Amino acid sequence: MFSGIVAASCQVLSIDQKNGIHRLTLDLTGLTQHLEVGASVAINGVCLTVVAIDDVSVSFEIVQATYNQTNLRILSPATLVNVERSIRLGDEIGGHLLAGHIAGVVTVLHVHISSNEHSVEFVVPEPWRKYCHTKGYIALDGVSLTLASFDYETGTGIVNLIPETLRRTTLRTVAKGKLLNFEVDPTTLTIVDTVERILQSMPKTIDEPKHKASS
Repeated sequence: MFSGIVAASCQVLSIDQKNGIHRLTLDLTGLTQHLEVGASVAINGVCLTVVAIDDVSVSFEIVQATYNQTNLRILSPATLVNVERSIRLGDEIGGHLLAGHIAGVVTVLHVHISSNEHSVEFVVPEPWRKYCHTKGYIALDGVSLTLASFDYETGTGIVNLIPETLRRTTLRTVAKGKLLNFEVDPTTLTIVDTVERILQSMPKTIDEPKHKASS
């Protein structure tokens, strides 16, 4: 599990492919203390497993389905990615709980920058809109964010970015047309899916109660 509080933006050293498996190697300077092979790390919000460690160079393997579904497919050497180590029991949850299971990618429609505001507008694919609502939680490229507004009809959402988020994450480089990994709040997803399943299992019509004839 993760909290959506990115530790740092780190550089891609290499990304190779062999037999349908993609191997991603990053420079995780400052983030390797107590890191072991088999550990889970979120890369742009995607939960990946460490397969090799060589000093500060850390490698991960990506299956084709994950590669196709996320923006990891557009990475190249020298690209920066958001990195978060998995949380441990007792850690402060500064953002919100995330599983690192990406729903898909969203496309940035507009970036608004002024002297006192930095906001990003994007569009959510239709199947995932039911899990989004104004003031609800989402994650973009692994960053825990609150939806400042959301339009169910168009699927457009807006998030505001504070200076610390811009300093620490790759969201500072976001521009129109960029693809961002998108994860919905797991709690919201569970509630919506459970309620839908219960409602679908209920009878379509409710029979009127039968009254006994008066004697």
